Amino acid sequence: MDVAEYDVIVVHYGEVTLKRGKRGLYERILMNNLRKGVGLPVKRLQGRYVIELTHETELDDVLSRVGKVFGVVWYAPAIKANSIEELKGRLAEILKDRGTRRIKIETRRSDKSFPMTSLEISKRIGEYLASSLGLKIDLKSPEERILVEITSEGIYASLQKLRGPGGLPVGSSGKVLGLFSGGPLSLIACWYMMKRGCVVDVLHVSGGEFFQSKEYDLFRKLLEYSLEFKLYLIPSTAFRELSIRIPEKLREQAFKLYLLMLGEAVARRGRHLGLVWGYNAALNPSGLEEFCAITQFRSLPSYAPLISLSGQEVFERARYLGIDLAPTRRDRFLPNMDDLEKLSGRYGLKTIVDSSLKFLEVFKLRRGEEPRRIWPK
Repeated sequence: MDVAEYDVIVVHYGEVTLKRGKRGLYERILMNNLRKGVGLPVKRLQGRYVIELTHETELDDVLSRVGKVFGVVWYAPAIKANSIEELKGRLAEILKDRGTRRIKIETRRSDKSFPMTSLEISKRIGEYLASSLGLKIDLKSPEERILVEITSEGIYASLQKLRGPGGLPVGSSGKVLGLFSGGPLSLIACWYMMKRGCVVDVLHVSGGEFFQSKEYDLFRKLLEYSLEFKLYLIPSTAFRELSIRIPEKLREQAFKLYLLMLGEAVARRGRHLGLVWGYNAALNPSGLEEFCAITQFRSLPSYAPLISLSGQEVFERARYLGIDLAPTRRDRFLPNMDDLEKLSGRYGLKTIVDSSLKFLEVFKLRRGEEPRRIWPK
């Protein structure tokens, strides 16, 4: 896409406008997130944001970044004109070599003082393009849709609408701690909590050199959407030593109880509102029962945003995020509450958690930068 054709990117949002009493705050958070995300000036203009482009702008890169900012519903590269006459000429210049034959023009007026109605504007532009380029106005099945937006600071026209992730801007709904297992489901669960406006920090129990692992490559996909967060990293040594004494059939549940207790300890230190799990009932036949059983022992809220999604929905979201989610088959395993009670008390999980926390490292992760350890200093 050629940046020389366009002057700005117009960004529209939706759910933010429904938050009565907090709309202004949410709009400011979204604008700040856009500025951080694209690295360019952003201004708010009558219910939309406008990002000014320069000849040095890598348009495709900026469009990709805008499309990963939660709160954005749709966005488009656009031309800016100061009059209808100027706009007609700019549109004709763009359309003359595109091979388009049928167009539709839709006009929206944010500036109601403009001396023409939306229908009159669309008609005038359409007549000009039809006479100068031989284009046909087709309201039912156009090859190209042109959206014209009339604002108090100029006229904008775009020829495509790109879909954003929607949701609420990150930072508008508190802070939670994601429990990252190293697999894609926990990562996708964190993504959904970000979409609801949460700042999501992440806890991972690592079995080795995490920053050289495939898990870290997967993990960095979250940075494309949140820009920065904290990673709480703990070695798995203490739990591995404990697991030798636990019956093999209970080790997976023992680890999840350990992760719950460890997560709550970290969450209290970091003032997180709760824990995020990657449970899904479609891909794990006992996922709902297991989630309910494990979280019987919780003292902080636990969130499982994937729990009711179908397998198809999870796979579609994985493809959207560029994650390879291989089909898996798991046998149904219903946890026994007596076994879980024994795991909680008999094997000294609390002591193992306390021991593990002595080796806690905290890193600040920012998109495009190397991880920076902030604890211990």
